[in-house]
Amino acid sequence: MPTRTGRGPTPISHTATEAPAASLHDVIPQPDQAIVELLDPSKRNCATPLRALTAGNGSPRRPVAAAACDNARAADGAEADGRSIVSKQDRHAWARLRTRARPRNGAGLLVVTAVLAAMLAAGSAASLLATSARAASPQPSARPAPHSTILPERALASATPGTAIGSAGALSSAAALFAPKPGSGGWFWPTGTEDFGGYSGFLEPRGAYLHVAQDMDSPQGNPVYAVGAGTVWISRADTGGYGVGGAPGGCMIIVHRTAAGEEFRALYGHISDLKYKAGERVAAGAVIATVNGCGHLHFGIHPSTEYRDGNPYAGHVPKSWKDYGGWVDPVKYLKAHPRAATYVPPVLPVVRISTGSVPSRYGAAAGIAYWDEQVEGSAAKYAYDLLGGTRRQLAPGETAPAFDEVRYAVRTLVAPALGISVRDRQPVLALEALPASPRWGRSAQLTTTLTNAAGKAFGYAQVQLERLDGAAWAMVDQGRTASDGTRVFTVSPASRTVFRAQFLLPVAQPKNATYIAPESPVVTVAPKVRLSVPALPATVARGSTVTVTGSLVPRHAPGKGSVRLEFQRLTLAGVWAPAFTAGVVLSDGAASSLYARTVRLRSAGVWRVRATHPDDEEHAATLGGWRTFAVK
Repeated sequence: MPTRTGRGPTPISHTATEAPAASLHDVIPQPDQAIVELLDPSKRNCATPLRALTAGNGSPRRPVAAAACDNARAADGAEADGRSIVSKQDRHAWARLRTRARPRNGAGLLVVTAVLAAMLAAGSAASLLATSARAASPQPSARPAPHSTILPERALASATPGTAIGSAGALSSAAALFAPKPGSGGWFWPTGTEDFGGYSGFLEPRGAYLHVAQDMDSPQGNPVYAVGAGTVWISRADTGGYGVGGAPGGCMIIVHRTAAGEEFRALYGHISDLKYKAGERVAAGAVIATVNGCGHLHFGIHPSTEYRDGNPYAGHVPKSWKDYGGWVDPVKYLKAHPRAATYVPPVLPVVRISTGSVPSRYGAAAGIAYWDEQVEGSAAKYAYDLLGGTRRQLAPGETAPAFDEVRYAVRTLVAPALGISVRDRQPVLALEALPASPRWGRSAQLTTTLTNAAGKAFGYAQVQLERLDGAAWAMVDQGRTASDGTRVFTVSPASRTVFRAQFLLPVAQPKNATYIAPESPVVTVAPKVRLSVPALPATVARGSTVTVTGSLVPRHAPGKGSVRLEFQRLTLAGVWAPAFTAGVVLSDGAASSLYARTVRLRSAGVWRVRATHPDDEEHAATLGGWRTFAVK
């Protein structure tokens, strides 16, 4: 096992075995109790009973540490739980009493004995026994903890992201760098080793919650390394739950990027001496902080920019969250998504075609290989489908097209073999949009897939997304493909937009992979508009006029627009039958177009109406929601 002190960051091996089985060490409140104590006897220096308190109105209060790691100071102050007050001295003594019986030195047992003797002499024995009784039999709270309360990290979840605490470190990032070995993926373990000391892993159960990070054993004061280069998003020294015993402590969230261009946010918790502020760039392997008194690092990864509960600090989520709040296993994620990767093209696909005699006038074009050969003393012309693998003889008078010598390299087979070999230098670049018609304000994902003619993927190839701007193409984004040849781009066009992708060839290519640059077929993304549900009275008098109103986003030109109202009436058979449609008049609103139309309904019954927008040059066809009303 590597030593704990003086070690540098170790590049992550993508062939390493899984981490040892995780064990419970953090404390999470059960949803149906106000006092919970969960102790992990396997930890060397921690015993952290946690009291989850409720305020007078039943809402949850910040969890208060009843004890702390024995190598750091416990949280200050005494807290009331509505039934009694436990003094700070009593809590500290109770924590020491519960700590495992293997102190760091011989003085540990003497300290516990001395404290207990002092408490008994001061008449605090009753208080100590009361504390023990409450720990042994947790009391139910007046109201279960809400499912969104994630402890201990939840306490300051409402803090504004990006608020910086601490100063930029004077430590040179170059001094902290350790070049990754080729093929390692390029990530650094944040504690310098893959030996996590048996600490809790991803999805470790905590009562009604799941642990959504990997805890990594590391003594207080040891350096914490950035897994890769990135930009600090949040740097705080006062994040709830990340201090000793559940008190506020240090937390840093850094935005990193994989070799394929995918961004993710890495959370480094239980830290102190934060060396970078929000917005600062961090080098791969740089020391960003040190481990605080909790004696381990909490390391989580969230690939998305949207957090389910709006809490970027969460270390635990309810078991009912099947998506785990967007958090992923950080160890598996880093192993599956390398930071640095070399362009890995597949070798040129080769199709070998046997002939009956020495071929002549050979070449290829548009997926078909052609050649001449002698058959029974006379010349014959043949064609071979490179994809389908079928051969045919050309009809009399049929000639081969001009050969594409840029795309295809055609050679005769080495003697004594008779025939030709065809190498296709044209990659296949596909582009797919999902959805092709996103709702207004939503995004579409454009997925490029780069393979050769044989279907082999290009790993970590540079591709570029472009949009048609008038008569020219403008770059939208660039990125590298993953090992499977795919690259996903996210777009949010305000109107109908045509996209294409290009493969950007490297300056130097391997001799057996000299490809040419393809362009993908074009795809169109046409967003829908946003139509409000029509507004009108719930009951309309038969034969009277009624004005139907609503809004349209984005704003359209005022006047008679393309929005129409579709009316339907419920028949006696319980089926909605079309009644009529009517155009509307648009006018300018504050941030949208307003539509209105006055109609007269002469038939009694149950009616419904919705707004519709047809497919046009700017937007896709859109159907609004129905409004049901009665005509009496």
